[in-house]
Amino acid sequence: MNQKKVDNGLYIVATPIGNLEDISFRAIEILKLSEMILCENPLHSSKLLIKYGIKKKLISIHDYNEDKIITKISQNLFNSVIALISDAGSPLISDPGFKIVQYCIISKIKITSIPGPSSSILALQLSGISPNVFTFNGFISKKDKQAKELFERIKKNSETQIFFSSPHRLKKNIELMLKSFGNRKMAICRELTKINEEVIRTNILDVVNDIKNKKIKEKGEFVLIVEGNISKNVDYLNQDINLILFDLLKKFSLTDTVNIVHKLTRLSKKKLYDSCLNKLKNNND
Repeated sequence: MNQKKVDNGLYIVATPIGNLEDISFRAIEILKLSEMILCENPLHSSKLLIKYGIKKKLISIHDYNEDKIITKISQNLFNSVIALISDAGSPLISDPGFKIVQYCIISKIKITSIPGPSSSILALQLSGISPNVFTFNGFISKKDKQAKELFERIKKNSETQIFFSSPHRLKKNIELMLKSFGNRKMAICRELTKINEEVIRTNILDVVNDIKNKKIKEKGEFVLIVEGNISKNVDYLNQDINLILFDLLKKFSLTDTVNIVHKLTRLSKKKLYDSCLNKLKNNND
């Protein structure tokens, strides 16, 4: 990268979420060209910088000191290259930095983002749950009341839901999900891109039981992917249910047909059996 082509301003730089090699050439160059780097934990960020031979001034930024930092570096933002990173992944997503971005927008200071790793997107890709439409909910509240309110508010939403959970809250969060969502498909993603990376593709009820039986390690950083409420699709599926059942009954038994359609649509097995029996009866008449 040619230093002369790099304008002064704020560069939001994504950093690895685990494996330190998951960083772009452009991100490394921007960090090298920066006058200073805003980060959450200098001790944590220094590991990445040391690996790539980068020696820069690190300034710790958190929600409680962000206003103070803005005042301190305001002139630097106009006159030099400043990088903003988080402990892992893309900055601002459940991390500090939003106020600084707002300040730069108001002050007409250049802002750009150097894209890279994102644990929420990576977990969604690995989950096996529909990635087409999704909602990112950030960290689940540490308080039961707020967590329950969140789950109740979104339980009817059809899009896939993404959450962050601390390990010590995992059991309680899943139990609250079960009460609000019922049993849905979900994936638990732990320690992504690290040596102990683990993706468990299962359902909410099984997770509750597995945690009780110590089959799931409550250690590391967790990203939870939960299937959305698909009941909104039932009316649409009902319009074609006879056609679907007719096609499947040509290839599968009555029980298998009902199980297949039930898993796909969550329609009542009793209603599916009745529809199948009516279909078979009409064909025999």
